[in-house]
Amino acid sequence: MIDLACYDGGLRFFKLKYPYELDKLKIGSFDYFNKHLGMSDYMGNFSSWLKRQSVTLIVGIEDVTIVGWVMTERWNQDARDGRSVHVLRGIEVSPSISRKGIGKALFLLSFKACPGHMLTKPVNSVAKAFFLSLGFQEPTKNCPVDLSSYPGYLILPEGHESKSISTELKINKGGILESQKELSIKDVFRPAFASVSIQDPEIMTSQDSTVVRDTVEHDILKAGSQTEADVHSVRPSSSGCSPIDQFAPDTISSNSREFLKEHKMMSSCSCGEYMTHKYAVSGSFPGFLFICTACGNERYFLKNK
Repeated sequence: MIDLACYDGGLRFFKLKYPYELDKLKIGSFDYFNKHLGMSDYMGNFSSWLKRQSVTLIVGIEDVTIVGWVMTERWNQDARDGRSVHVLRGIEVSPSISRKGIGKALFLLSFKACPGHMLTKPVNSVAKAFFLSLGFQEPTKNCPVDLSSYPGYLILPEGHESKSISTELKINKGGILESQKELSIKDVFRPAFASVSIQDPEIMTSQDSTVVRDTVEHDILKAGSQTEADVHSVRPSSSGCSPIDQFAPDTISSNSREFLKEHKMMSSCSCGEYMTHKYAVSGSFPGFLFICTACGNERYFLKNK
């Protein structure tokens, strides 16, 4: 793991490099991804992500306990200026340390550790206000990333200097440079990168979506009734679709299903979306359930034989 930053109070931030590094760590109290996406095995998901060349996983650690994390993924296309493009896939902070700027610190370190431009797509006005406060911008005519086919995207251009992070955060410049160097070395081996993306059925593409949770400052929260900002990362928008965390199938209890991965169907949903969340369903009707990532409709149920 690479040491990226720390607070005087003992909270440290690291970029994880290998799955075995998780063996000496414990997972803290997280509930959002578990509740809304069925992500009950955080360590298992972290381990799976760390096997992907395209993923950068940064964690906040208190003693040996992970209390915050952020995951970004390299997009499969470079920007017009030749720079890399990264997509914010997920961010979560333990409720015990929420609203203390830890989410912003995780994001800042992720942005610094991933050289290039960063994208995200807010799902509501509160989330949009949060990301705009971090420096994200509406794409313009001269935007370095072609987002003409992806309405609703925000971009944070490379080189943006954040002014909203506490001075108490001590950034290890050597660790940031080491992380950047690792990514630049991986860029040399693009054929290998492509083969991994093709061979791994769970690899995420630019069309995938993940609910992102981050705690936002109190003044931003006053703009709406929500207590957290739920954000879809990059994918084409579908009008009239509800946020992904709002689906609740009537036929199968959420307690009897376990999230496995995202899956692209051969045909589109009635809302126009192809991507689904695949769940393993237990109980009296075991099988696999596919739910639209955009509107939450049940697309297909494959019963176990």
